[in-house]
Amino acid sequence: MTKAVNLLINKKLDSKPEKKNLFNKLSIIKLIAELGSVSVNDIVKNLSLSLPTVNSLIAELLEDNIVRQFDKGESIGGRKPNLYRLCDGLFQVLCIELQRFSITLSIMDNNQNIVAETVELDNELSRNADNLHDITAIIDQYLLEKAVDTENLTGLIISMPGLINAEEGTNETFLHDASQSITAYFEDKYKKPVYILNDVKGAAYAELKFGLAKNTRNSLIILMDWGIGLGIVSNGEVYLGRDGYSGEVGHMPFIDNGELCYCGKRGCLETVASGIALVNNAKQEIEKGELTKLNELQKEELDHLTPTHVIEAANKGDQFAINQISKLGTNLGKAFASLIQLLNPELIVLGGKIAKANELITIPIQQAINSYTMAILKEHCDIKVSSLNLDSNTIGLTNYFITKYLSVELQQKSKI
Repeated sequence: MTKAVNLLINKKLDSKPEKKNLFNKLSIIKLIAELGSVSVNDIVKNLSLSLPTVNSLIAELLEDNIVRQFDKGESIGGRKPNLYRLCDGLFQVLCIELQRFSITLSIMDNNQNIVAETVELDNELSRNADNLHDITAIIDQYLLEKAVDTENLTGLIISMPGLINAEEGTNETFLHDASQSITAYFEDKYKKPVYILNDVKGAAYAELKFGLAKNTRNSLIILMDWGIGLGIVSNGEVYLGRDGYSGEVGHMPFIDNGELCYCGKRGCLETVASGIALVNNAKQEIEKGELTKLNELQKEELDHLTPTHVIEAANKGDQFAINQISKLGTNLGKAFASLIQLLNPELIVLGGKIAKANELITIPIQQAINSYTMAILKEHCDIKVSSLNLDSNTIGLTNYFITKYLSVELQQKSKI
């Protein structure tokens, strides 16, 4: 975080007009962070401030190098309005994306500039908090190698699978410690604000802000990696549920007396329609002598087979791999049919590693939906593969952190 923003946020004020001025400035900064760029009229409309007040505040923010004029907006009669955006590097966010078997680290600023390039490293998530020390050791090494000045970091955002209560900073599935929340652990370690978000809700947030779901009101975002998760966009907002636990579609009962899932139940969707299921089924068939390009992998790679291995083989025309993905897609499509019947979405966005199978996964999904969904419901629901690239999750997480951080600051300032 730049000195200008730090001084603004932590400035000690005595008079009521000064406090109101600060509150209004932070409100403008938050609005620009949310919208990307704004005109004076946008600020007047969204914050219900007078035109002279906004002009005065913008002039002060320009002088303090917090905002800058960068373009002209569309004219609705008369001159084109000036557009303002935040200056580069005002907020720098360390994004920590924890997956089942890897960790991805990156640092991005408020204008989507990469401060420290993205790296992905091996790391297996544990159920209890023992793994936290390993994770912080990886982060420390990353910060050291990238020569990051932590004084400039505004804070950290953690994205991971599991039953996450974002308000309490806990995960009931992974890294669970009844005595201390995950966010408290990281805040104590790095002395920075820390927020946590379920990975699928992070993906939904990115799609809603920057992706295919941007102009939709009711959409479903399916993240297909080692597990399977659901992000729900309802009435233009990411739906969380009472405790933030919504979207656990991977643990819906799917097969009577099926395989035991890691959650302790039998027959969950995730046991037959996930990256884990894809890899387990492929390994079993290969051990039985199935002919496939996957047999060309080194023994160590075959022992540590991943969904990406199977998808790459399928995209190269391997019939065995194609059949495995087709079976997976059929099971997913049947589950999606239930979601369409229940939620009536206008769009389903497929993301994650398995989505990289493209038509090899979307066609069997669509065929199953055609078989199990009422015609009038499926006709008004499009299914598309996410158009967002690798950095898009980081963009979404960074934006989420900044708006959350400013919301907290505004809430605190409103009590003064």
